[in-house]
Order: sequence, then C-alpha cells, then structure tokens
Amino acid sequence: MATQGGIVDSLLFQLAEDIETGEQIETLGRALGFKAAAINRYTDTNNKGDRVTCKGTRDMLFDWRQTVVPCDQHLRLNQALTDAKLVMLADTYLKETPSTTDISSKKISDSLTVEQCREKLKNNYLHELCKIQMKPWDQNDYAEFKDMHTVVTMVKKDVNGQNTTMKEILQGSVSDIFSTKVNGILPARILISAPAGRGKTTAVAKMAYDWVHRERGSALEHLPLLFVVKFRNTGQLTSIGEAIKSQLLSDVDDLTPEGLESFIRKNQGICHIILDGLDEYAGIPSTNQSLMSNIVNVIRWKEFPHCRVLVTTRPHLENFFNQAELPRVYTKMWIEGFSRESSRDYIDKFFASISNPNKGHGLKAYLEIQPLIDELVITPLFCLMVCHLWSNGLLDSGTTTQTELLDNVNVFLMQHSNARSESRVKITPKMLRKLILQLGEVALTGLLDDAKQLVFTSHDFRRVPAILDMACKLGIVSKKTVSSTCLPQSNETTSTTIEFYHKIAQEHSAGKFLADQTYHFLLHFKKSKLDRVLRKIKANIGDYENLIRFAAGTDNKLCIRIMEMVLTNNCLDESERYRILLDCSSETTNTEEGVSSLVRRCVNAESIVLKSPTVYTVVGMQNLPKQLKREVRTVKFEGSTLTTDVTSGLWACLESFSMIQKKSVSTETMRGLGHLIREQTKNLQWLWLSRVNCRKEEDLVELVESCRHVKTLNHLV
Repeated sequence: MATQGGIVDSLLFQLAEDIETGEQIETLGRALGFKAAAINRYTDTNNKGDRVTCKGTRDMLFDWRQTVVPCDQHLRLNQALTDAKLVMLADTYLKETPSTTDISSKKISDSLTVEQCREKLKNNYLHELCKIQMKPWDQNDYAEFKDMHTVVTMVKKDVNGQNTTMKEILQGSVSDIFSTKVNGILPARILISAPAGRGKTTAVAKMAYDWVHRERGSALEHLPLLFVVKFRNTGQLTSIGEAIKSQLLSDVDDLTPEGLESFIRKNQGICHIILDGLDEYAGIPSTNQSLMSNIVNVIRWKEFPHCRVLVTTRPHLENFFNQAELPRVYTKMWIEGFSRESSRDYIDKFFASISNPNKGHGLKAYLEIQPLIDELVITPLFCLMVCHLWSNGLLDSGTTTQTELLDNVNVFLMQHSNARSESRVKITPKMLRKLILQLGEVALTGLLDDAKQLVFTSHDFRRVPAILDMACKLGIVSKKTVSSTCLPQSNETTSTTIEFYHKIAQEHSAGKFLADQTYHFLLHFKKSKLDRVLRKIKANIGDYENLIRFAAGTDNKLCIRIMEMVLTNNCLDESERYRILLDCSSETTNTEEGVSSLVRRCVNAESIVLKSPTVYTVVGMQNLPKQLKREVRTVKFEGSTLTTDVTSGLWACLESFSMIQKKSVSTETMRGLGHLIREQTKNLQWLWLSRVNCRKEEDLVELVESCRHVKTLNHLV
C-alpha cells in the first residue's frame, strides 16, 4: 500500500503490464537505480512457468517505491521512464500526478503557500540553525558542513522489532540518515541518540543545510517542507503546531497552530519533522494525559503516522522508546563522534594549519598512552580543545585524568580571555577558582533537578548575578536572548537562556563545587554536602557517574568516601557497583601505594563482576594494586557490548591478574564479542578462550562462526 502522498498500487500494476520487453525492463531497472543482478532476478521471475508474466516487473516497481519518500515518487518515476525512453508511458500514467509546481502553490494559510513557507524555513535555517559555534571562546567561528567526520551507526533489529547487538555504520554518515532503509522500507520514525557534544545538533543542522541547498542525491533533495523544532524552546503544553509556528513561522499573521497541524495532517507525504533535544523537554516525564501536548503523540506515532519524524536525545531517555509498539516503529541510530582515524586526521590538519606538524605527532603519541584523554577526543569539541591545549603548552604527560584536563581547559579560557581583553584588570587564577565554584552551585542544582536541567535562565543565577558576564566572556557558558514570538504561552517580551558549552563542563564545575562543600557541615544534621547528594541520587546513581568521577578526581579523600557510599548502595547490582567503583578510581592521581590504600578499603573480594565496562573501568582495573590483582580468582562480564578499545584494554589488564581461574561471559557479551571480531578485527591471528565459561553452547558456536570471517586467524584455542 502506498504511503500518503505516494504512488498508488493500481498505477504500478497497470504500468507493469504495459512494460513489454526484457530490454525495457532492464533499461527502466537501471534508471531506477537497480544493479544488474537484481534486474536479472526480476526478469527471471517474469519468465517462470509456462508463460511470460509481469510479476517480476511489478516486484521491481514495488521494491523501488519502498526506497523513495512519497513526495519524490512521482517525479522520480517520471524521470526514470523518460531516461529509459518510455516517454509515452510517463505521459499516460504520470501526466495527471501532482507536479512540483502544483505542490509549491498549495495553500497552508491564505497568505502562505508551500513555496513561500519553504523560503521562510530556508532563511531561518541559514541564519540560525546552520550557524554552529565551534569554539566556546570565539563567537565568530562556525562549523563547516562540507567536511564532517562524525560516525553514524544504525542498530539492526530482529523480526519483532527488537534491537540486536549488530550495528551498521552509515557510509555517508549524516547524509545517509533519512535515506537508510530497514528491511527495504524507509522507517516512519528515527531516533538518534548520543552523549552531549557528539554532534547531534550539528547533524541536525547538516540535514537542514542539505535540504536548503537541495543536496544532490540526498533523501531531502526533493522534499517540499522540513520542520526543525527545538525542544528547549517548548513548554510542557506546547503543541506541535505552536512549536513550529513560534520557532519558524512567527511572522505569518494569519497562520494558526491548528491550521498548520491540519495542513500537515492532510499532506504528510510532503513534510518531514525533526524534533531536536528530547532530553530538554519537560513533557516526557509526565504521566498525566491532561498535561501532555500532542508533541508526545507525534513521538509515539499516534499523530502524523505517515509523516517521517526524526527525534534526537541523550542516551538516558532511550528506554522511553522501548515501550509498546515503539521498538517496531523506530529505527535507532547513534552518533559516535570522531572515529579513531578521524580524530587523528583532524589533529594532523590542525597542526598542519599552524605549520607545526611535529607537535601533532607528539599529541597523537600522548593520546596512545592516555586512554581517558583519548576518550574525550571522540567528542569533536574536545578534540579541538585538546589541540589548542597542546599547542599552547597546557597539556603534557603529567595530565592523566579528565578532571585535570578540564581544569586546564578553564586555565586556557582564562589566558585567552586575558589576552584579548583591553582592560588592565585581568582574571586571576584565584578569581577563576571562585567563578568555577559559583557556577558549580548552579550546575549541581540543575543536575539534581528532576528534569536534569541543562538550560538555565537569569533567575537561576539570581544569587550570583555578577558572575554571568565573566563566565560568558570566558566561554564557559553562553547566553541567548529570544523574543516573545518564540515563547508560546508566555507574557514576557524576551527570555534569556544560559547553558554550559558542554554537559561535561557543567558536571565538572558541579563536581568541583561538591568537593569544595563536602567539609562544610550543617550544624543541625551533621551531614556533608557529599553525603546529602549521594543519598539523593542513590536510586539512579548511574545518571550521575561523571559528577561523582569529577568530585573524586578533585580530592582522593572524597574518592574513598564516594566508594564507601557506593558499597552501601542497595539499589545497585553487584556488577554495576564494581564498575562505578573502578570508574571513580580512574580519576585518582596517586602513586600505587596511595591507590592501594584507597581501593583496598572498598574492594576486597576474589570475584569481580562487571556490567558494561567503560574505558574508565579499564583504567580503574589498571590502577588496582598488584596484591589485590593476585587475589582475584574470577572475573565475570555481563550484558556488555564491548568496543574495540575497551576489549583490548580489558584483555591487557587481565594478563596481570595472575591467579584468575575462570572468566564468565554472559550471552549479550559473547554476542557482542563475536560482532566485534567479525566487524572490527582485521589482523587477528590467535584467539585464546582458555578458562572462559560460556553459558550457552549456541553462543560459543556463534563466536566461532564469527571467527571464520577473519582471514588472518590461524589458531582458535
């Protein structure tokens, strides 16, 4: 069945019957983009049995329709028939179909046609959305979309719509997001998930940029209307019509939100909607139906089911999309930031641009032995920052933790601000420290808020208003003032939003404040700030791992206190407990003797169970004292899809656990390891599975089958 706005089944049936010869099928198949092998299969289908049929031709046309967005289908089929010299058929079957001119002249309101709407959206995107500031300290430096290095991966699904451990890298990166098919069909809903700073907003801007410029070959090339809505500028009750009208079409006086929604509902095939930043939306947590806007229904596929919708979010809201029918509806993608190769390529280009390539070689060598810093470089913004720190002598082999790196970033921002300031009064390290702590108080309050506040207002800084200008001058936070036309259901004429340049910067300053306040006791309760915070986040401590890592990295005594609280946290599984303990210890900078006393107080067992270990876990395991490593007899991995770096790091660590008698690997981890070997390993020669306990025989078979794809493998033991 045709999607709304697309070619109907009956037209394809009739067209297939009128394509008579094998040569015509072959020529049209090539024009539609099919390869020779596929065309041969369709031709063979026509010739099966006692007589020639058009079943193969019908299959070819129906398969093609599944790969093209509805609004493009008439134009593309018309062009393909013309290219195949089947002009008479094009005139017969497609002459009465809507042309580009017909669509462009459609009325959205009395004063607004589709073409006029496109022009307004185009101007908005070029002047607002597509201006992505790259450097927090330089308001005039914007992203170039022609050379994006971010890696986009798609999670494959089984027949029930459930996610598998299989992932597929999109070869065209961001450009392929809307053209990606699942089981031969373009999905109605797409979810893009990534941590802060990995490039979600830039990816959205790139898609808008492709649409504006009708990027040739893009799935958005012929799309009449693309609406990009920012959740941060919506309220809990803001409807989808209000959001689009207020953010994108506020100057169209006779356009109402209800009228816009009605137009989209009737013309879903010519509209796509991008909803950016679900984690910044207050409407998701509510269970009260009366407090939900119809944006939630759009997300849930209850509204505009035939309109393609893309949603971006940070990972902690992914579970929302595992409800009811949503796993079948949504295709999930991740933006993984820079690949290892891309980050190294970026470093080479950066230092070549300042005519100092040798320094770039030194930075790459440094990153090879500093996994925590290398982990940050995955984020394009931090790759840029690390290059600047290295070139300015603010990063060297003595910097081994992310806490130290972000301290150095703040020093760099201070130096850069002082260098360009014409004032004789400069920012001192003492002033910087005080500023970070004051920002940290606001940052911590936001993180502990039920909505995990990332966007602030001037009201949030009412106790420390004087720091805002200095923080903006440094580039640690930024301010944006929007007019009342962007604020539905508001009586204010303007509103100022404030946010940190990155969520990690917010978590870092919050961790610094938490560490500073820990020894300030409340006289009545006799509890430190740390005690109160850890009790507040006890049930969902996993959402605050960066916060507690940065607090631990600021003071080793705090690290011990955090570890003790984690050990008594009965909301955690044993596997999660060990991982968080090790992750916290990764930020300590002690010598081995210091680490020994630190970790031994909290970890005293012959068995270590790890769930979803990270690069921080690897460093934490490396930091374990030798005596403790000798006491460990069993290591278990549960529910983990391991990356190449984490796997190699863990395996290297386990070599120093000399008394290990057993490694137990869960089903999910074994399958993840199989995928890793099959997809990522090119030069593997030996795989030694001695003392590995696989819980299911079929999982071991799958792992062995994965190894068959590695041509260099000589030994499987």
